[in-house]
Amino acid sequence: MGFWLIRHGKPELPGGAKLCLGRTDVPLGGAGRLEAALLGCVLSPAAVYSSPLSRALDTARALADEVTVLPGLAERSTGEWDGLSFDEIRRRWPELYERRGREPGLDMPGAEPAGEALARFSAALDEILARTPDGAAVVTHAGVMELYLASLGADCARPPCGSVTLIEGGRVLSAGVLPRPELDDAVCRRLLEAAPIPDKVRAHCAAVADAAGEIARDTGLDERAVRSGAYLHDIARTLPHHPYAGAAWLEELGYAGTAELVRRHNDHDGRVLDEAGAVCLADKLVLGTRRCSVTERFAASEAKCDTPEKHAAWAARRAAAERLYELAVKKGARI
Repeated sequence: MGFWLIRHGKPELPGGAKLCLGRTDVPLGGAGRLEAALLGCVLSPAAVYSSPLSRALDTARALADEVTVLPGLAERSTGEWDGLSFDEIRRRWPELYERRGREPGLDMPGAEPAGEALARFSAALDEILARTPDGAAVVTHAGVMELYLASLGADCARPPCGSVTLIEGGRVLSAGVLPRPELDDAVCRRLLEAAPIPDKVRAHCAAVADAAGEIARDTGLDERAVRSGAYLHDIARTLPHHPYAGAAWLEELGYAGTAELVRRHNDHDGRVLDEAGAVCLADKLVLGTRRCSVTERFAASEAKCDTPEKHAAWAARRAAAERLYELAVKKGARI
């Protein structure tokens, strides 16, 4: 009998501060939603069970429409430290904080005892195996996972967010594996569906991917890389400095090459038609979902340039796009 233990995706942490999370309920962050989408791309569980905490439940819902919530799968309470930043904990409990650095097993004040947490978590897993003897996905948390894996005699590192640990016959067959499916069109669409962007942005991304793919085929560039970069170029469109925000998410997911194409899609210098240049040019040849000229595309955005600095940046981007267009035509692009 085998099942997957899954640690939820990265949570949304207020201000980016590292928190001591136990029962404190926080949602998935942007990267966490994408991690959950990747899990949904690689797993086809017979049934999905989840902790009631939203960071786990939202991850589970990326795997199946029907999710069974079991309270026993919740994270271990961290008592008086629950929900506090580690900076605040260090200030309020300096001696205990220092001791825990040397003795990680030392209990936090008011925390759920390790034995009790393991007992109710193990009972929940027994219930799952009675209901679904094989192929269940169990979405839960690092603290209770560590207790359970140690009880099996496994010497495993702390499982990262969005990772999968396979258990079969009471043995750990693999631990903390992060899904890294190839970024084909289907996976890119799934990531876009998970991203906090409007449908019109998703439609624009698909149109840009088609245009970029054509440029890549005509000019001998890596079509797969170009299509994935174009599909995901606006994945963080609603955030400030969205090329950099989207690239940061993709780097966290392990797709550094695609991240670089996303990062440069607004700021390519236009001197060489490489894969990043193809993504940049394709974006400037699509207005909404409609093909357009570079001139039309930049005319539509000029009105937003309300300062000399913004207008200078706009002019530089237009000049780069025009250079890329000329290079693409010379290499045989039918645009």
